[in-house]
Amino acid sequence: MGTQASILKPLAAMVFLLIIAASVEGGDLPALRVTDNGRFLVTEDGSPFFWLGDTAWAVVHKHTREQAPNQPSVLQYFKSRADKGFNVIQCQLVQNAATADAYGHEAFVDQRFDQPRLVEGRDNDYWDTADWFIAQAKAHGLYLALLPTWFDAVPNDDPMIEDPSIAYRYGHFIGARYRNQSHIVWVLGGDPDRRSNHDVDHPPRLAATRALAEGIADAKNGVDRFDGKADYSTSLMTYHPRGGGQSSSRLLHNEDWLDFNMIQTTSHLVFTNYKTVGDDYAKRPAKPTLEAEVAYEYSVDLGRQKELDKRIQPWHVRKAAYWNVFAGGFGFTYGHRSYIAWVRAGESLRYGADIPWFKSLDAPGAFDMTHLRDLMESRPFLTRVPDQTIVAEGPADPLDYVAATRSSDGSYAILYFPTGKPATVRMDRISGANVRAWWFDPREGKAVEFGLFPNSGTKQFVPPSNGQDNDWVLVLDDAARNFSPPGKRG
Repeated sequence: MGTQASILKPLAAMVFLLIIAASVEGGDLPALRVTDNGRFLVTEDGSPFFWLGDTAWAVVHKHTREQAPNQPSVLQYFKSRADKGFNVIQCQLVQNAATADAYGHEAFVDQRFDQPRLVEGRDNDYWDTADWFIAQAKAHGLYLALLPTWFDAVPNDDPMIEDPSIAYRYGHFIGARYRNQSHIVWVLGGDPDRRSNHDVDHPPRLAATRALAEGIADAKNGVDRFDGKADYSTSLMTYHPRGGGQSSSRLLHNEDWLDFNMIQTTSHLVFTNYKTVGDDYAKRPAKPTLEAEVAYEYSVDLGRQKELDKRIQPWHVRKAAYWNVFAGGFGFTYGHRSYIAWVRAGESLRYGADIPWFKSLDAPGAFDMTHLRDLMESRPFLTRVPDQTIVAEGPADPLDYVAATRSSDGSYAILYFPTGKPATVRMDRISGANVRAWWFDPREGKAVEFGLFPNSGTKQFVPPSNGQDNDWVLVLDDAARNFSPPGKRG
């Protein structure tokens, strides 16, 4: 791959070198940890962390620091995501052992995971590119859900799969290199295809996954001993599973290194991901869970790939997000088809990815995710539980499912109406003598108070409109708590 640096204007290159130097001096983000009840993530001081992720799997190896002929600087992406309230970027560190960056730097010698290609000096190798990217994420206040590799892109005859000590060595390398980067959450896996024996029900894959986790944790702890006895308490890890409504919990829930579960429902026009999230929530021991890949905005349905005129719309994205959160998810990861494989100008990739990433930064679904985060953070967060007993009677069609969540102390309840069809609510699930009711518009992020009701019996609520793209959120507050309007934080 030819170098793009050679075509840059010297002044632009100098400016970006100054940016690089400045970014490294930025302060660390607080490390994340799982709450004692196994339901949420919080920062080191116990502050709630609502995970609002964006997906850009290929960004590390396809981005450029500066303006290039086929794309602007990745700094434009970072700023856009941070400005919209995203706090996590989900991406892969390398795709496989043959990965090279946009400047032509190969990540490994002889395509071996245990032989990273390191060149003395600054900006001379793949890992310098990755270092800069990771530093810039931190400088923009963004955590990274970082996959060491895309597991499905690693063949079964790769030395790392055949010899788990190689997986350990690679894990130890990246764990040591980034041991002080508190904004990294390690995500093992990567869409492993079970039909190709790429999933962890294939023993060599499970051994490699465990070795990779052990290497990362050992390096974090200053240990270099592949013996199956790592201390995982200092590292936050999860696993990205295969698609089709699958969760990491299916095969890995009891792994010591797995701190929380990820779900991949896959991009479809029709789905009921609240079921998978609910199944995860019911598992023991309790571990946080969230939807990490579903309904990518502007994507075609992966089951109907030839129907290019039928694209996933913001309404599908909102359904996926609200159903997931109200069923017990501790956050949500959004995606737009333009970012998934990091589409650059002149590229047209599969699944309808035909718009460059930089022309999709202001897609409406991204703004809808901002409203979701604002809503959830406008009410006490760590007391929230899913509770379908609130719904005394609702629509029978699973695609009209009214999802409900509330505070465990009864101070509020929130219900999502995906198609605006009415539902009857058990008012006694809310505390206090009177209940203040609001309609929250998930498209605009605006709330309207419409009544103060005695807290007794049941009551039917009819949303302001109904049909496709007419989803609504009902917020019911214990009036004595005097909460701010839904969506207004602080």
